[in-house]
Amino acid sequence: MNLNQIDEMTHFAIMRTSEGSHGARRAVEGLARKWPNVTGLQFVFIMVSAASAIEDVFTESAQDIKSRDQAMRIAAVLAVDLFALQQRGNFAPTGRDLLAYWEEDDDFFLSS
Repeated sequence: MNLNQIDEMTHFAIMRTSEGSHGARRAVEGLARKWPNVTGLQFVFIMVSAASAIEDVFTESAQDIKSRDQAMRIAAVLAVDLFALQQRGNFAPTGRDLLAYWEEDDDFFLSS
């Protein structure tokens, strides 16, 4: 993953996260679909980066604070899914692996 891709993915996550109460969930699902070969840990990094950018760039309106907090919480939930996959022996799950896991075992990211 190069800096241009990180910037593109972070911008994508910021835009999706800003789309309402389930925006951060949709951001993670969208990241997995758009970049299926990127690892889930990189998605965690992108969501934390998006939260940081929201905090640094946007105003401190109630919506901005909510979007920032939502991005951080969703990054933590994503980390839980990555841990579950690690317990199954997949130590570097990709977006494709996450989508399969969500479809089979936990539709949290697909139900928004």
